[in-house]
Amino acid sequence: MQEAFNEKHALQCGYCTPGMIMQAIDLLGDNPDPDEQEVREGIEGNLCRCTGYQNIVRAVQSAAQKMKPGAHAQAPASAGVAGGGN
Repeated sequence: MQEAFNEKHALQCGYCTPGMIMQAIDLLGDNPDPDEQEVREGIEGNLCRCTGYQNIVRAVQSAAQKMKPGAHAQAPASAGVAGGGN
């Protein structure tokens, strides 16, 4: 979730971020594939004065896709085995 908030520019001053992240994780536990309205309803108890919530909603939906069972994170291209070479 933290990675998605960073990637989708959902972090502003940081004041609301811990609550948003915790609420988003709880939301995805109940609804692993929420639409935009469901995300907005799921985080409605947390107030953010810095954003219009668009990037927060995008971050939650992005995290939902990455957290689905069977979704695999891509390893960085530079990740290799130490000491391994051609």
